[in-house]
Amino acid sequence: MDQLIKKLDTQTKLMAKVAPTLQVSINIPSLKLDYHYSTTVVNQKFHSASVGKLFTATLIFILIEQKAISLDTKIKSIINNGALDKLFVYRKVDYQNEVTIRHLLGHTSGINDYFGGPTFDKTNFINEIINCPDKLFTPDELINFTRIHQKTINKPGAKFFYSDTGYVLLGLIIERLTKFSFSDALNKYIINPLKLENTGLSFYNKTFNPNDLAPILMNNKDFSRAKSLSCDFSGGGLFTTTQDLKKFLDALIGHKLLKESTLNQMEDFKYPFHGGMFYGLGMMQVKFERFFFLLKNMPRLQGHLGVTGVHAWYNKDTKDTYVFNVGSNKLLARSFQYLVNMVMIIEKQKKQISK
Repeated sequence: MDQLIKKLDTQTKLMAKVAPTLQVSINIPSLKLDYHYSTTVVNQKFHSASVGKLFTATLIFILIEQKAISLDTKIKSIINNGALDKLFVYRKVDYQNEVTIRHLLGHTSGINDYFGGPTFDKTNFINEIINCPDKLFTPDELINFTRIHQKTINKPGAKFFYSDTGYVLLGLIIERLTKFSFSDALNKYIINPLKLENTGLSFYNKTFNPNDLAPILMNNKDFSRAKSLSCDFSGGGLFTTTQDLKKFLDALIGHKLLKESTLNQMEDFKYPFHGGMFYGLGMMQVKFERFFFLLKNMPRLQGHLGVTGVHAWYNKDTKDTYVFNVGSNKLLARSFQYLVNMVMIIEKQKKQISK
């Protein structure tokens, strides 16, 4: 075990040399390994980025299990009064009446993405975040960015296109169905039952303090103290820790939040995302061999990724969990190299023990 820890430490310290911050939690039940590391303080809070989409999707599936909605519920039946106008118009046909919960969860609704999608007037949302750090974004403003500056990508069900705008709509749908704010719904259905004491929706949860966050570098500028960090909402606007994310993944694996049959629906990874990643309904899967053929014997991991190098993955068969944060969108590729190296070291150790 000492040799295993030494090898993991070597890779972690190499990552720490280039990352503005690094928090790691790796748990491997078969090896009785519970590995932790932080360049700052123990249980350091950080911005979840799009790993928060896992929470949003889980909330939606909790409501599906409660029969409040189904995957095929038309979102127009929940959100109306013009809120969907100009969001789903493709080739002069308005498809807002056809968009379903399934479409939003799987990024196939046709809606554009305010955070990184193309605009027809060259407006760049990331520039707005950078140039207006004191701007506190509301969910309606995020959606309106798409309404005003972006075209619809395709008609519902025709194409996969990753969309933060779609997930903000899911957050508003959760509010309409539960009669709670999105922050309070998170607390009621996930955070409080799992006792995630260091997790909540930034700028909405009463315990949120930006001074507690690890550095968050977007294009090499730190936004951990900026109000414009409010640009995520239900697309990934949580503060959290590696330990809380591990608890959350363990709850998913252990069917404490969702039934096994429901989790299987989330794990329908049929949409190619980037490289070796595939998307299901609110969840990603990593197929390492798609990155490099010599990684063909690596296990499948699933969970979610955040643009600032936040990783939250689990192995469904072994219950292994890999959670870490590197705090910079410029280190996304490097963070995957770190993940590959850590998984390879652990899988090699498993093989040696099984001989």
